[in-house]
Amino acid sequence: MSKIMLFTGGARSGKSTMAERAVRQEALEAEGLSLESDFPGKVLYIATAAVCDEEMEERVKKHRAQRPASWATLEAFWNFDTIAENPDFQNANAVLLDCMGFMLNNIMYYSNINWENLPLSDMQRVEERMIRELTTLMAECRKADKTLVLVTNEVGMGLVPAERSSRYYRDILGRANRTAAEEADRVCFMVSGLPMWVK
Repeated sequence: MSKIMLFTGGARSGKSTMAERAVRQEALEAEGLSLESDFPGKVLYIATAAVCDEEMEERVKKHRAQRPASWATLEAFWNFDTIAENPDFQNANAVLLDCMGFMLNNIMYYSNINWENLPLSDMQRVEERMIRELTTLMAECRKADKTLVLVTNEVGMGLVPAERSSRYYRDILGRANRTAAEEADRVCFMVSGLPMWVK
């Protein structure tokens, strides 16, 4: 039976670590195995971050090192309407997307919009694309009876950003997080490495 889980929280709160544990457990349960098994499970890891500088390269290296090398990796942040055709998706028992924040960042970047001078209609178009990609991925995992684990960032608890583009980013991601949480079966808010299950 398919399941959707959402892990949210602040920077370095332990979201990815907990999400990786959860997706491994879900993949093993689908095989009828316990967590004590040496088998890492059949997992498709959707990496949404793009390597653009040394800092990002180092972050990606750390993420790769902490997950099993046998997990299939798909570097993507949109066009999830074709994911059912991907052999790695077909073979996986569980899917992990890390993370929705970078997913939105890339959608904004590749939309080729001047975010400081755009009309409201363009912002709405980008938000619609983000929500459409997210809901499509969730629907495809439900349809294929696969567990989906999503990682996102909680960006609405700090100061209001000074830049217009940053305010748009915060607002769009906040609404995308709500969309994911409404559909999710379980939602975990990470605080300093500690999980708080809010749904």
